[in-house]
Amino acid sequence: MSSLNAVLELGTSNTVLAIGEMQQDGRVKIITHCRIPSVGVRKSKIINLEQVKKSIGSVLRESEKLQLKAGSKITLGNAFLIMSGTHVRTSPLVGTATIARQKVTDAEITEAQRSLRSFGLPPGREVIDIYEQGYDLDGIGGIDDPKGMSGSVLKVHALLVDADADRINDARSAADSENLELRDPLFSVMCAADAVLEERDRIDGSIVIDCGGGTTGYAVFLNGQVVTAGTIGVGGDHITNDIAYAFQTTQSQAEALKIEEASALPTVMQGASARVKMPGDSPLVESRTISRKALNTVTNARLRELLTILREKLSDLDLLHRLHAGAILVGGGAKMRDLPQLVTQTLGTVTRIGVPLYVDGLENEPDPERLAAVAGALMYVQRNYEEKSIFDFFKGIFK
Repeated sequence: MSSLNAVLELGTSNTVLAIGEMQQDGRVKIITHCRIPSVGVRKSKIINLEQVKKSIGSVLRESEKLQLKAGSKITLGNAFLIMSGTHVRTSPLVGTATIARQKVTDAEITEAQRSLRSFGLPPGREVIDIYEQGYDLDGIGGIDDPKGMSGSVLKVHALLVDADADRINDARSAADSENLELRDPLFSVMCAADAVLEERDRIDGSIVIDCGGGTTGYAVFLNGQVVTAGTIGVGGDHITNDIAYAFQTTQSQAEALKIEEASALPTVMQGASARVKMPGDSPLVESRTISRKALNTVTNARLRELLTILREKLSDLDLLHRLHAGAILVGGGAKMRDLPQLVTQTLGTVTRIGVPLYVDGLENEPDPERLAAVAGALMYVQRNYEEKSIFDFFKGIFK
């Protein structure tokens, strides 16, 4: 029997729903996905529950239309929630076990792992995931598998990801109103990393940067493990707001200028016009133009602020010069004109746009980097929940 799962992302800019199916070769096929503009969400936090309820209802109906067009109908019972935002936090964890007979056995490894999970969270926080990073034995680190090794004290290191429980409950409440149960929350940038990284990238050193509307997520990998991850409270909407303020435009005009005309670099490309026509059909704006260089300067200032914050975080952890596999950009803002060049200038590493790997069904998607988190979430769910029956996730499937 095939395994179907659904994931829901309530982003600042878009609400996305996708359904994936496990293939016999282990790959995930996205059998349907749809994206609608979000309302009621700011900086990845719900600020208007009623509007979010409508967004979820709209994306469910849009998904049904796509399914009917393809000749099938899937009635969703529940979906996994993809989380982002500054309320999602990471912190290091350490679990310890004493070696009873000089050599590490499965019992000590299990004890260390259980110790790892015996921590206490502050009130109002909910665990999203725990990512093991490796072991050390009597202070000697970098051990992948300590079984059979000699020593006295075994430690396992991990990265804890937790989030504001109220924010998760708000999302669940909104989905409940549309008869959709939200299952375990998943961290957006970690999902995206699952989708776009080769194993070599994880070993050689890489950073995945999730360019969202309200925030920017990042995750750094080295020696095959995630070493740090987090969220910066600056995203694409901040650039839109800067453009609107600087040039006295509407938000929709500023968004169009950002997407269609702006560059992450302050210079003007050779051959480009010196001035940009203001978007809109109104006679009041159809003849108005603004300086392209000024537009690029405003855009560059905000992006450079964001990347400088990221650079300082990496530098503090002595990771900046260890990203030999480079930076991988995903999310809605990844294709900002000249953004890879600016990332390379700021972080000093090669940069590319991330495309989901080992996933089918996105062949006709013009911007697959937008769906990296969704694709990775489906991969994660299939890998970690594959023992679940299809009926655990769906109330009914009708052909």
